[in-house]
Amino acid sequence: MKYKDDLPNGWVNGYYVGLRQGTNTQDSLEPAADGYEVQRDTQRQGTVTPDKLQPNYPEPDTGTKPDPEPDKGGEQGNG
Repeated sequence: MKYKDDLPNGWVNGYYVGLRQGTNTQDSLEPAADGYEVQRDTQRQGTVTPDKLQPNYPEPDTGTKPDPEPDKGGEQGNG
């Protein structure tokens, strides 16, 4: 099972990674890398133990992407 990232609160795929201070160190071989690839690529067997204060956190990643601009209806198909 995978979980959605919540970087403003320091979570990546259900792992607490802390809050980053500054910017990531650039990698010449992977310029888009941010250092959390290992955590994002992890496929959990089972689920994260729920927290009593936040029972629905972290939120499972269902593989669907949210509509980028829900007020405008997003992109139109070729229909």
